[in-house]
Amino acid sequence: MSFETMHTLRRAPEATPLFPELSVVVTLRDTVTDDGLSVPAGSHGTIVEIYAGGEAYEVECARPVAGTATIAAEALKAA
Repeated sequence: MSFETMHTLRRAPEATPLFPELSVVVTLRDTVTDDGLSVPAGSHGTIVEIYAGGEAYEVECARPVAGTATIAAEALKAA
């Protein structure tokens, strides 16, 4: 098998998300829910969806504001 064929057939490594689904996280900066409500930095939430292999997450918050928000990975930390 030639090098070109091997290179073509090789799969790209799959990204491993920083946080698995249902992880509890803390927001590092203010964000806005999908409904337009403001969520302050330091709010806790649960990851309900992972986008682009972990580049962004759908986070469901309950307090102080109830709603979901799409948040970049660098704006979250483990709770």
